[in-house]
Amino acid sequence: MSRARVPGPLAGRDFRLLYTSTVVSGLGDWLDQVALLVLVTTVWHGGAGDLALVVAASMLPLLATPFLAVLVDRRPSRRVLVLTDLVQAGLTLGLVVAPGVYWAAGLVLVRSALGSVGGLAGQIQLRVSVPPDGVQPATVLLQTAMQSVKILGPALGGLLIAFMSPRAVFAANACTFLVGVITARALRSTSSPSPSADQHYFKELGEGFRHVFGSRLLRSLLFVMCSLMFVVFLYDSMAALIVPALGMGTPYIGYMVSAVGLGGVAGSLLMGRFAGRLRPFLTMAGSVLVIGCIIVVIGFTIVRDIRIDSAIWLCVIFLLGIASAGILVTFPSVVHSETPVELTGRVWALMNSVPAVLNVLAPMTAAALVAWIGLGSLLLLAGAALLLTAVAVAVRLGRVPPTAPPPTAAPSGADDGAGRAEEPAPGPAPLNSGAPHRETRAPCVRRAGSSTEEITMADKIDKLAEAGFSLTDANDAQQAVLKSLTEDEVNVLLSVKSRIEAAGSDVEGHSLSDPSGGYLW
Repeated sequence: MSRARVPGPLAGRDFRLLYTSTVVSGLGDWLDQVALLVLVTTVWHGGAGDLALVVAASMLPLLATPFLAVLVDRRPSRRVLVLTDLVQAGLTLGLVVAPGVYWAAGLVLVRSALGSVGGLAGQIQLRVSVPPDGVQPATVLLQTAMQSVKILGPALGGLLIAFMSPRAVFAANACTFLVGVITARALRSTSSPSPSADQHYFKELGEGFRHVFGSRLLRSLLFVMCSLMFVVFLYDSMAALIVPALGMGTPYIGYMVSAVGLGGVAGSLLMGRFAGRLRPFLTMAGSVLVIGCIIVVIGFTIVRDIRIDSAIWLCVIFLLGIASAGILVTFPSVVHSETPVELTGRVWALMNSVPAVLNVLAPMTAAALVAWIGLGSLLLLAGAALLLTAVAVAVRLGRVPPTAPPPTAAPSGADDGAGRAEEPAPGPAPLNSGAPHRETRAPCVRRAGSSTEEITMADKIDKLAEAGFSLTDANDAQQAVLKSLTEDEVNVLLSVKSRIEAAGSDVEGHSLSDPSGGYLW
């Protein structure tokens, strides 16, 4: 294949390595998940309590990731990836000889914690492996790959279990972690330790919280994702009951998972073509609206006991997978566009761990609601909640323009593997060259005494809108300029506008014949 036909981010060597490691690791995780369930239920003859113990052991570390993220931001991302993959390989081999469910749960607990740390390092490595305008395409590629693995992984895991013991599958998964070690060591770029790495731990921890809750856009995104994930897990946790309630056999549970995965792949490919031109929260609202309508239809069908052909339901679930891509691609794109690279670990951990708490509570809530109002009514309630959320997001956040690449700072050198930074080569690195790219937010801060507060893109847009600027007619290039304005530049713009307005009819602040910037007035 000629290089010209390779998708943009994959033209860079470091991203190709990161992409390969992520895909192989994701496939291994699905193999491992199937093998673990078989080991607990078939080999050790465990019951529901044993299954719950193993699942809880894999979920609990998600709650600790914001506190581990400080340590991740303090270390070069490449080194963290190597270390976590190496230790996870050893823990996975430990599952091969685990004598019982309690040993397995302990190994899974520690491995899941290290997996969370490695995931944070992977997000940081993404930021330094592609240029700023390649972050969103790279996110789309990774999301497409993970949806593809979601289709292939469970099927391959079931096939291997038919010919191999669960313990042999664990050994195969350990090899996927070793692939991660090899690819991570081959990376040329890496992040530099956080500039605040010499601060007290809790002060660094607070920086992540202050950044998220000090940014209107991230704060809004966190609230939206918490609402969405809780509602989604209300019905998703009841999938084993929904399928037979629709008149389909047990095998259709697996078919439904595959249909969602296929839809996710198709949706991610569509997002890859249009995401750069779409308003993120408007896209998310549209996705939630489609999902909500589908859930309402399913709930109505169950309540009314209507029977529909299984093939039609698979098509409907495929559409649900397409719609979900609007959320799964928008979320990381907004987080990266609003976060300086040195805070990526802490911000990413917080944005993912808070919804994870609700994911743990949702299944218990769903079980109680099913016993109280019934399965169909639960789905109608969840669908209605999604529709209301879609309307609220569109009204409150629909004006937020397409996400722009994170502003860049002066390039830093790559770690040479011994903790030393190499001197950067003169001149800018070519697009997708695989050379390290360091990013940070433009120096736009609001000063009040000795404290500083980040001026986010949403804050700028709101400030301009409140002053009477009309931003709806701005094209993509003009929107990008607005996002990059510092607070001083915003204030100058507002000052010029007020002076022009004060001049009244003596000065005209726009020209119908000149469209450049005229929309501001």
